[in-house]
Amino acid sequence: MDRPTPRVNAAKLAEYSTGKVVRIIGKVLSLENDQALLETSDKGQVTVKLMKDSNLADTFVEVIGKKSGDAVVTELSSQNLGESIDLELANKVVELTHAYPDVFPTNE
Repeated sequence: MDRPTPRVNAAKLAEYSTGKVVRIIGKVLSLENDQALLETSDKGQVTVKLMKDSNLADTFVEVIGKKSGDAVVTELSSQNLGESIDLELANKVVELTHAYPDVFPTNE
């Protein structure tokens, strides 16, 4: 994606309307058919509807997607982030980006 997107956790995702493109870091809890269940940085859960060529292969991933329902995001792109991420630190980044929108613009 070549435009800034807001970083969200489960709580911040709930604040956006359907159709908003967002960015989520999370731990893959399950992969079934065409969807993944992520534990977000605030310990919430978000379902990600996966693209046909999705390749979520690591424990931790970042997903850029379009909000398509309550706690549901449709994947537009994703990045594998490895087997170890500090989700507490990732959550602090989410909170800071929302606390200081002048420093972290999202073109809203």
